[in-house]
Amino acid sequence: MNNKKKKLMIRRALILIVLALIICLIIIGISKIVSLLSPEKVFGNYSNNNMGLAIEYKGATYYNKYEKGIFKLERGKETQVTDHTAYSITIIDDTIYYLTVSTENTIDLNSVKTNGEDLKKIKTLYTANSKFYIKDGFAYYVSNKDQTGINKVSLENAEEKTVIVANVQDFILQDNIIYYTDNVGFLHSVDTDGNNLKDISTDYNIKNIQILNNWIYFYDENENALCRIKKNGKSKETVATFVNNEMYNVTNKHIYYFDQVNKNICRADLKGKKSKVVVSLEATRTKINIADGIIYYLDNSKDNTQIYQIFRVKENGKEFQPIEY
Repeated sequence: MNNKKKKLMIRRALILIVLALIICLIIIGISKIVSLLSPEKVFGNYSNNNMGLAIEYKGATYYNKYEKGIFKLERGKETQVTDHTAYSITIIDDTIYYLTVSTENTIDLNSVKTNGEDLKKIKTLYTANSKFYIKDGFAYYVSNKDQTGINKVSLENAEEKTVIVANVQDFILQDNIIYYTDNVGFLHSVDTDGNNLKDISTDYNIKNIQILNNWIYFYDENENALCRIKKNGKSKETVATFVNNEMYNVTNKHIYYFDQVNKNICRADLKGKKSKVVVSLEATRTKINIADGIIYYLDNSKDNTQIYQIFRVKENGKEFQPIEY
């Protein structure tokens, strides 16, 4: 092969390499644009990482208007789904599951279709924790009937089984694994069948756990900061020292948190930087939920009929409005 042909081959190889690099850069750029334009997402069910106030489902938002019940908001129009006061909601396969206090003052797990049909009581639960998860035909919740622990209830026949006996304070169910904290703030995991119990962390005082990708986010009461740890218990990191209470919510794009001293809901990036105020409150405690680009939160009621009222505001702090009752 003469030198002329060698140079031609080298030139062609270089052109192919340059083209490949350009294609890679275009793909990376497109993915970043898609990420920027994609909606903010929360994770899991139980209204994802939310606290049961609101959930986005198939282009509509379902939220609890307390004394008025569960409402559906779609294209600016509100319709009532049920008049039950729901203390937490989640949606699986066009069915809303929620906890409510019955006329007999029992805490009942109910379900209703998203169109308001087929309302039914599944079972009375004995619990002091409004969080629950629906997975593979079972509702998982913290029971305190005979002994404290995590139980599961069949949605088909209401049969109940104990998953684990423990002093559970908070829990998340993801991929058939339950992650939970105990009464001293230690973090553990167990399979949904009650097997494979593991200690993830016994070094921190953990409050309010949330999961994003392979990380478990939590408020560390000892460090007084938002931290995170890998699901296997390794690589604990401090994310934000300005998050100094357990009232926060992590999405795929931002950290939303309550500045309790200044009574502001703020947001920062996932690295714990670029913090800014979204909206100011009057209350000293709140819940922060994200659904369809809107923050749903609790603040002091504007009238004397109730202590708290739900408000909503865009993620950038614009178009603030109370939810009319």
